[in-house]
Amino acid sequence: MRLLNQTTRFSSSAGRWAWLVAAAIVLAALAAADGRIRSLVGNTALLVLGAWLVSLPLGTLAAILFARTDLGARRAAAALLGGILFVPLYLHAAAWEAGFGLQGWATLALGRGAWLEGFSAAAWIHGVASVPWVALIVGTGLRLVEPELEEQALLDGAPRDVLVRVTLPASLGAVGVAALWVAVTTSSEIAVTDLFGVRTFAEEIYTQTAIGPQEVNGALVGPPGFLPTLLVTALAVLGGLVILLAITSAGRPQTLRGPFLYPLGRWGPVASGIVALAVLLVVGIPAINLVSKAGIVVNQTAAGRVRTWSLEKCVLVVGGAPWRYRQEFGWTIMIGSLAATAAVLAGTILAWIARFEGIGRKLVWTLVAAGLAAPGPAIGLAVIWLLNRPGAPLLIFLYDQSILAPLAAQTIRALPPAVLVMWFAFQSIPRSVIDAALVDGAGSWGVLWRVALPWKRSATIAAWLLAAVVAIGDLSASILTVPPGVPLLPVRIFTLLHYGVEDQVAGICLALSAGFAASGWLVALALAAVVGRVGAGRAEGRSGAPR
Repeated sequence: MRLLNQTTRFSSSAGRWAWLVAAAIVLAALAAADGRIRSLVGNTALLVLGAWLVSLPLGTLAAILFARTDLGARRAAAALLGGILFVPLYLHAAAWEAGFGLQGWATLALGRGAWLEGFSAAAWIHGVASVPWVALIVGTGLRLVEPELEEQALLDGAPRDVLVRVTLPASLGAVGVAALWVAVTTSSEIAVTDLFGVRTFAEEIYTQTAIGPQEVNGALVGPPGFLPTLLVTALAVLGGLVILLAITSAGRPQTLRGPFLYPLGRWGPVASGIVALAVLLVVGIPAINLVSKAGIVVNQTAAGRVRTWSLEKCVLVVGGAPWRYRQEFGWTIMIGSLAATAAVLAGTILAWIARFEGIGRKLVWTLVAAGLAAPGPAIGLAVIWLLNRPGAPLLIFLYDQSILAPLAAQTIRALPPAVLVMWFAFQSIPRSVIDAALVDGAGSWGVLWRVALPWKRSATIAAWLLAAVVAIGDLSASILTVPPGVPLLPVRIFTLLHYGVEDQVAGICLALSAGFAASGWLVALALAAVVGRVGAGRAEGRSGAPR
């Protein structure tokens, strides 16, 4: 019981004050805001709640089955979910729209109105897209529970009781972090809300920026003041980061033993069926929708138009999508790669600063929280404000005639995950190694370049791949900053989605989804190499100075 108290203290008390302060500021900001702002914030909150109702139960159940049971197919199922972990939200929207939207194949086949429309469609797509993230975050928290704690409890109770009374309570902090992640990603994106006409705070910023100030009751109404909401969200994210850092802190009881796997027994077939349905829901149905759309052939007959499906056409449409949209692919990959490189360079420096106690660590985590909390359109507006300076001809030239604006926006979007990956990798370096290098006169930055980075090459690769996936998949910030003559894939697909998901759009979405899935698996392999060394690194560093 002493170990349980020590473990749960990190996931409960560490972020308590941050959450209380954030809640107080939320209430104060809502009380001071006008009715329009309160309506936008209310819609955003309801959308987040709908996404929670879908993602948290499914993701948490998947995390328990994958991370802490002896389910036979857990590795294959986890690989399928992990493959779509980094698929952008607009591709999820296209996949569900292709099947159950106004022109979806299921809608046309059944001869009824659209299955997915309005608020419920936006909440459903956000929730389903967030299931893999919840499974990853909660699963990580479940695997961090000390096996000694559980084995001690197993002496006095059945495995089911230990799971409910020990393992799950010790992982509540991870569930809170997962809920916060879903809230941040749901509230900051516009791909789904714009497609289904749901007015949220981020959607309002994008719409008002795109069309300009509008006259309402004789007065011009421009983009809402997003700074108070950004500050509130950043404080909430900061509270989540406090919990996350406490969960992964070196101050937790150390262990080199693997997690205890709870036996399913006669419930194994039931659990396998639940996992199969979840994978079908999250991965299978969206893929079926896109494949069905990509292969549809319409023939004119005496009885009217007859729709059939052709495998040959599906293969040609998907295989030909990269060449058909070669300019979009080229610009998107080039800008995303440059943004990932810039994000990893800056993220490595920031993560190294956050590796040590002091004001630098606090500033870094505040910056990361602000980057995670900022809606994509707000980042786009900030980049426009910095570069669109009529009094500075050089900035105007770079803003209108170069890729600097979308590059800056995508770098800002990719920076927080790069910092988190590199910080986690640096945390696994034993303190004794760093102290020895400092005694030899390497200096703090010398240790970074000569010791830390050569040791953590796999983490650097993982950080770059993750940053590239985030940058290439960005829509919310890029759509406001891309200059004329620079076609980006997310913007092109987002535009085409408003005219319906036809065969060519389905083909390019399938090709992109396959690319993002492959990138996700590469990130997972690189991160597995990093995580595999964390336990040994921490154990070796226990005898050194506290971090």
